[in-house]
Amino acid sequence: MKKIEDFYFAGIVSGLTGGIIHLLYNLLLISIGVNTSTFWKDLTNVFFAPPQAFSWAAQLYGVISALGISVFNGILISLLLKLTGKDYLYIKSITLSMITGYFLFMFLYPEADLDYLQHSLITPYVALGGFAIYGITTGFLLKRYTAFE
Repeated sequence: MKKIEDFYFAGIVSGLTGGIIHLLYNLLLISIGVNTSTFWKDLTNVFFAPPQAFSWAAQLYGVISALGISVFNGILISLLLKLTGKDYLYIKSITLSMITGYFLFMFLYPEADLDYLQHSLITPYVALGGFAIYGITTGFLLKRYTAFE
């Protein structure tokens, strides 16, 4: 299999794949009954107010927004690896994905007036796990399927 040499395209593919895995992780937790908010639900609330936020169209928009942010983060990780090399790839990938995720929580949510969101105590830990899973998945794909230096 030919490896991807373009860092930008590699970031898009790995970020999208990592984002899908992240969303499936959230869906799995909801399916087994973990009382938590999800990345896509929070992004839905950025653009839609209740009761519209609970419609399937608004939730779909939240999923698309979450995947868009995942692609952006994948491009950032890919750029970081291009600039600094692939040494400590997983550390770089996980920390950058956590920085991006927590940036959203700390700056986007208050600016979008999402203070009314009442998260459960477990939500920050679910988010931390999701960002780590995203970082590991994205890092693995960038290590295995890219050839850029």
